[in-house]
Amino acid sequence: MRYTLYAENDAFLRKRFLELPKGMYPTERDTQDRKTEEALLQGTHPLSENFRVYPFLALDENGWGAARCLLTVYPNDDRGYVGFFESENSPEAAKLVLDAAAEKARSLGCSRLVGPYNASFWIGYRFKTSSFQRYFTGEPNNRAFYPRLWEFCGFRVTDHYFSNHMRVPVESDAIPKAVKRLARFREDGYDFRTITPKTFDHCLVDIYHLLTELYSTFPGYQPITERQFVSLFGSLKFVLDHEMVKLVYKDGKLAAFVICVPNYGALVEGSIRLRDLGKILKIRRAPKEYVIPYMGVSPAHAGLGNALSELLRQDLIRKNATSFSALIHDGKVTGGFYKNLKIGQTDYVLMERPL
Repeated sequence: MRYTLYAENDAFLRKRFLELPKGMYPTERDTQDRKTEEALLQGTHPLSENFRVYPFLALDENGWGAARCLLTVYPNDDRGYVGFFESENSPEAAKLVLDAAAEKARSLGCSRLVGPYNASFWIGYRFKTSSFQRYFTGEPNNRAFYPRLWEFCGFRVTDHYFSNHMRVPVESDAIPKAVKRLARFREDGYDFRTITPKTFDHCLVDIYHLLTELYSTFPGYQPITERQFVSLFGSLKFVLDHEMVKLVYKDGKLAAFVICVPNYGALVEGSIRLRDLGKILKIRRAPKEYVIPYMGVSPAHAGLGNALSELLRQDLIRKNATSFSALIHDGKVTGGFYKNLKIGQTDYVLMERPL
């Protein structure tokens, strides 16, 4: 089949770009956030001042969308970031849009394409490569054959991530080292807190400063302002189980944190449907499963990660809940916390193409 490439960021391309994912995923895995995509295409997203974006779209002979991607270019960065990729299982259609992104990136001085990054590290990145039978809140969502299409187009895997699926813990699962560390940090005057609706805004700013310091070495990291961070993550206030957000302060300064989110599946991704509000509220009232997407410990307070993992274990026992320790880069110490609870794993990758 022959395909036609569109690369002009006009009303026609934007409309078809936004429509393309429709019907590609079952309802329980429909995570498209059309408002975010539209804002990025129009340059009105909170992060738009940080970069330039270039959309590419392939239509088939019948005028149906066959593939799309968005190239993002940052000043003073030799990498072009490719994301919002969707495609039929057509190497030709995928190659048309990815080659066009490569040509544009090269013309702008980039030496390589990396991805998938949905415009920013802070919006979404990585391909999922296993465990497609279910989806948990916040993880990447893509069709299983996408990494293969990218390999056909000259990409190779550069980074691997994983999520640990954890069963409900019991008292006998305690790891003595973690129990002792929790007790020691409390004795040493560390202040263990949970977030509340009243303290959320202040705590979010504290988390921003520690998190951006710790994540600055992550692949694809780009700095954002406090204002941008709050704009992106302020809505967490409405979906969190607040007592499952732990913060540890020492001498008034945040030393460590861990954020757990009830597993809503795709219910809170993209535009929330009115018919799903009841399900969301029911899950929030009594979560039976949690996603653990963020944990951070200041290097000056080594060992707090183990202490926080013990604190979470106690809470998960009390709540009789399973959990996902989510999106861990190979080699990170958090991947080893309470591995005795592990019952499964999901895998993810980042990829790169030299130009």
